[in-house]
Amino acid sequence: MACILLIDDNSEFRHEVCLGLVDAGHRVTEASSGREGLKVFKSEYPDVIITDVVMDQGEGVETMRGIHQLAPQAPVIAISAHEPYLTTMKKLGAARTLIKPFRMSALIEIIDKVLTALPPRPQ
Repeated sequence: MACILLIDDNSEFRHEVCLGLVDAGHRVTEASSGREGLKVFKSEYPDVIITDVVMDQGEGVETMRGIHQLAPQAPVIAISAHEPYLTTMKKLGAARTLIKPFRMSALIEIIDKVLTALPPRPQ
């Protein structure tokens, strides 16, 4: 089980993804904007961050940069319906990217790979 921060401004999409992640055994915290996501990150320090790229209040690039300033090794999975944005996110340090729409199984597989690559957390 991992602690996952899901940042997306589409509440219906966020709800569906959250349900799928919880069904897969993860604990999920949601944020509706990049700004809110940074606040949650600071208080929860999740294992994995999933962020949309295009959002009104704190888009994905700003959000990922803010997270990486606080924790350079924090794994960010960028999601977007626009593939060029995902290419940019990967170049800027996203651990993985996934184009919308996607199957829940694809996201869970990516999360598993990211978690496997993480160093163990200090006790």
